[in-house]
Amino acid sequence: MKRVRLGVYIPDREYADRFTSCLMNHYRQQLEMHIYTEKEALQAAAGELDVILMEPCGLENAGISCPIVCLVDEEGQAELGTGEGCVQMVEKYQEVNNIVDEIMRQIGDEVRGVQQSDRIERARMFAVYSLSENEYQMPLAVTLASILSERERVLILDLQENSGFSQLIGERQGQGLEELLVMAESGRFASGRMVSCIGHMDQADYVYPVKNTECLCEAEGALYQSLIRVLAKEMGYQTVILSLGSRFVGFFELLNECQEIYLVKPRGGLAQWRQREFLGELEAHGMEFTGQRLHEVELPVLTSPAISCERLVEQWKWNEFGDRIRSMVPGVMACG
Repeated sequence: MKRVRLGVYIPDREYADRFTSCLMNHYRQQLEMHIYTEKEALQAAAGELDVILMEPCGLENAGISCPIVCLVDEEGQAELGTGEGCVQMVEKYQEVNNIVDEIMRQIGDEVRGVQQSDRIERARMFAVYSLSENEYQMPLAVTLASILSERERVLILDLQENSGFSQLIGERQGQGLEELLVMAESGRFASGRMVSCIGHMDQADYVYPVKNTECLCEAEGALYQSLIRVLAKEMGYQTVILSLGSRFVGFFELLNECQEIYLVKPRGGLAQWRQREFLGELEAHGMEFTGQRLHEVELPVLTSPAISCERLVEQWKWNEFGDRIRSMVPGVMACG
């Protein structure tokens, strides 16, 4: 996907530093940023840009043919001269996702077909799965993503029904997994629509979860593979973490594509029977390799009720459990 050449002119330095830092952390695969401190330099370079993001500053846009996205405190406060370029006002103090969505809309959604020859190997795939302690599967996936995102671009794909992930991220800002599955099924994707389906948590990214969890089982493994292939190639993710739920057609084939599988280890009782059956099912599918790639993760015993998922993830990340997770991940060293 060709990166969008974005010209940025924001005199508010504190806002500019935070905004551009967010863009560099999450959108550097989609946006090529050109930052200007003088409006005259921006105007001179406008012919080489795809879109301009700026604050109201009296910039005359005569002769500027590229779209201008203007950040305003209240709609209609911009002071721009008339010209060829389209000027779109957007609220300054809102989610960065929404501003990027507007930038993408202004340049038009480039729609392409999915190349079936592209391979998943462009991104590692890690699976997190639990047969018994599944209420802690989601925070385990988030902890793993948080650790990995310190050194690479990571995407969380939540395929577990009612995992609680939507409660963790709060009100969603974009379309979500349903929209991505529609694009994958049609074999056509649009960059702006893809970006609007992805949110950000600390340094990791995530796909907004589905609203109707029935569609998780209706999609087949091959469709998820196609979707992951596109996300990895077009958005530049190095690792995709799958938090898996109920079995769909092609579940084991997708699992077989994963370089690492983190299976929450049961504490005893009948849960161990369930795990033995699962491991037997893997063997029946010809997946004996899991002895090398399957890691049984024994969760710490909680001595007090978890106050919040965020607190739990923070504790896990920096205590001995986080060091155990780091020791399981190829290329990641334990702290301390």
